[in-house]
Amino acid sequence: MTALQRRFDPAFRRIHDAVADGEVGEPVQLRITSRDPAPPPLSYVEGSGGLFKDMAVHDLDMSCFLLGREPLRVFATGGCHVDPNIRHLEGAEAFDTANILVDFEGGVVASIDVCRKAVYGYDQRAELLGTEGMMQSENLFPTTVRKATADWFGHADKPHDFFMNRYAVAYETETAAFARAITDGAQVPVDGWDGVRSLRL
Repeated sequence: MTALQRRFDPAFRRIHDAVADGEVGEPVQLRITSRDPAPPPLSYVEGSGGLFKDMAVHDLDMSCFLLGREPLRVFATGGCHVDPNIRHLEGAEAFDTANILVDFEGGVVASIDVCRKAVYGYDQRAELLGTEGMMQSENLFPTTVRKATADWFGHADKPHDFFMNRYAVAYETETAAFARAITDGAQVPVDGWDGVRSLRL
């Protein structure tokens, strides 16, 4: 089983199911935002293949998963805007920010933006526009508490600041699916091809 935990996130699963059931008509556009709270250490980035392989691979998989379609073409561009420590690296390892467009079967386009730094927390959102409506997932917060003062109105807390916190439920669900595959012989819900496809993109 390939570890692509976002497929097990309840919010992303809900969008996936809505697309599969035609709940908002035929998909027209998909937009995914993926931003980390802070850049990883230089030692992590060196030799990682860059943010397309160590970060955006999850978003590329999400685009395929949410749409339930195969990608046809990919265009990506990136730059170094938030972490000068990696600017000297070669190729995509020098990128800390990128935009990706993925063309899918049926003319649907996914737009993915990734960045290694979002000072306000772990930013993980998706929006699917369909011919009959829209599905949108928002960031998750540690609490549902809202605050209202003379100079602030909104969530009292920033979004989660670490992927292990943000995707805690997804990891639990993924682990249970893996255990079922081992103990009950159930089919693994995420196979090697899913991982290979995302890396090839």
